[in-house]
Amino acid sequence: WYICLVILNNNMKKILTSTLIALAMLAGCEKPDNNTVNPDDITIPELPADPQPQSTEFTHKIMLLQHTGTACPNCPRLMTSLREIAADPAYAAKYQHVASHSYNSDDPAWSEAAKKISDAFCKAYPELTFNLSGETTGDDTSVATIKRFIDQTHKGKADAGICAAAQLTGSTVTISTQIKAGAENSYRVAAWILEDDIKAQQSSNGAVEEWMHTHENALRAFSGTSLNLGIYGEKLGTLKAGETAEKVLTIELQKDWKAENCKVFILVNSSKDGKFDVANCTICPIGGNVAYQYN
Repeated sequence: WYICLVILNNNMKKILTSTLIALAMLAGCEKPDNNTVNPDDITIPELPADPQPQSTEFTHKIMLLQHTGTACPNCPRLMTSLREIAADPAYAAKYQHVASHSYNSDDPAWSEAAKKISDAFCKAYPELTFNLSGETTGDDTSVATIKRFIDQTHKGKADAGICAAAQLTGSTVTISTQIKAGAENSYRVAAWILEDDIKAQQSSNGAVEEWMHTHENALRAFSGTSLNLGIYGEKLGTLKAGETAEKVLTIELQKDWKAENCKVFILVNSSKDGKFDVANCTICPIGGNVAYQYN
């Protein structure tokens, strides 16, 4: 697979589709053998309207990053805890879940992107890390411990909001993003592809339930061509509260991924001291959009 990136300046509302393709090629992209797309067929999806233009009271969501794999015999312990937490509405509303299948490369949900992010953040399996920080549950995968970390990490108000739209043309996903600052910071934005409903036999040291063989939110690809761009995203610069910045990103889907089961995970990272971490995140359906979410 290959990943292409196009950046729009704040004042640039339209871009010629020929320029989109040209920039992608200059970035080192190659045209795939399958689903070749005519440049004239690629359009940039339109962003939804801001429902509260004067507000910066954004709903906050953190990222739960699960490091796992189908051959990991202890991973079902963490899977069971995450399933219980997801069934609790009070906690499910506070986070987005990403599963990084990196334990074994013959795992159908394994990807190069998952390997890179687990290499950067995972010390042992199973492990749950929070946002893009060093915070981790370590060996303790209990529901009580995970909820305690969620409570510590989650804020009543996010430092930034996310507005996005995504569409699929051939095998190319084009993602329009707009970030609106709730606090003055230096910001980056990234898009990742996640895939649901991946059927793969899960190993376990104990009893295995049928649901464990279906894997959700599996990380497939980043929008950037380097580890820094892929994980932390493209620079938006310093934004003051209420200011916005836009970027358009593209990601190429591989032939063995089911496009109908894929979605876009968008994260905005912020920093005041040069160290970036997740300020907010959201899910955008391919063929749909997500507006700013306010408290």
